[in-house]
Amino acid sequence: MAGLLASVSVGALGTASAAPQGSGEPTKAAVQAAPAADSAREHWQPPTYRNGGPGDPGTEPGRINTDYLISEVSPAQFRGYWYQSHVKGVSVTWVAPSGRDPYNGWDWIEILDSNGKRVTWDWACGNANCGAYGSTLIDANLTKGAKYRALYYSDGGRVTKGTLRAEFEFWA
Repeated sequence: MAGLLASVSVGALGTASAAPQGSGEPTKAAVQAAPAADSAREHWQPPTYRNGGPGDPGTEPGRINTDYLISEVSPAQFRGYWYQSHVKGVSVTWVAPSGRDPYNGWDWIEILDSNGKRVTWDWACGNANCGAYGSTLIDANLTKGAKYRALYYSDGGRVTKGTLRAEFEFWA
């Protein structure tokens, strides 16, 4: 009974686990701090498997590229050593519904090759309050002349892949 009370009272502070012990010894609870929302966002990875079945917005015509839009994907310049610019990756220009903050919505962009395999991904907005229009620099080594697709997902959350909202085909 003491172990149950220790687990319940510590549960509000984080996760707790109690190891069963003999009746002659007091029960000890181990406490682990609950992860903060920021750290969860930093370590989140989108799932690598997609079902593509019924109900997936990517398979239902008319459900994508309506209220969200990728308007352009172009070569991106990143600043390297000695302030030299290098073309590496792409800049994805997107539009979300008015009033939406993609940072708070855990929105993210994925780049797929012509076989549908993930090349890379990144958050649509790396900082809070970025607004409903923006451009995301995504670092990637793309093959020149190859065909790719940029996909915009909203409501990624910590445990879900999110909802496919927009897609855009391009050639590197």
